[in-house]
Amino acid sequence: MSSSSFSWFKFNRTLHRDVGYFCVGLTIIFAISGIAVNHIHDWNPNYDIKRTVKMLEPTQWHTLDDAVLNAQLVRQANISQPVKSGYWSSPQEYKVFLKDGANLTLNSANSELIIEQITPRYVLKAFNKLHLNEAHKAWVFFSDIYAALLLFLACSSLFMVKGRNSPWRKKSVWLISGIILPIIFILI
Repeated sequence: MSSSSFSWFKFNRTLHRDVGYFCVGLTIIFAISGIAVNHIHDWNPNYDIKRTVKMLEPTQWHTLDDAVLNAQLVRQANISQPVKSGYWSSPQEYKVFLKDGANLTLNSANSELIIEQITPRYVLKAFNKLHLNEAHKAWVFFSDIYAALLLFLACSSLFMVKGRNSPWRKKSVWLISGIILPIIFILI
């Protein structure tokens, strides 16, 4: 066999390597956002929400005009953001929404003020937007191409190694495990 003859094995390895290099950045983004989205019930991956409770002096809250009440609660919360809106959500709960997304909740029965300040997690939010296909339609098309490339990487990896360490011999336990594990989770 001459050195200039075509080798499918070598071609597969080269293509696998180059496609793999191309997919590294995308895989990192999808992996990080996938972990974040998987735990969405445990924390908010898009925003850091800081919650503070402050006890205020008892006041006749219902006697105050909404504009006065809004201003007083914003001042008590020590926040400089403008008020977006405020309203009584129940006879004992008044809510104030601020322009930056923060909100204040007053419990008029015990004069407790709950302050929720929201800070975007810019990088994670961007990753999640891509992962959940909330971006442009072109991204959906690109995501499909990425998925096809991952399929290629998975299939071409089966032909990367020859001999006793190939997935068709001793190492087949890894191949079979990777197929059986998702099936188990589907069935339970």
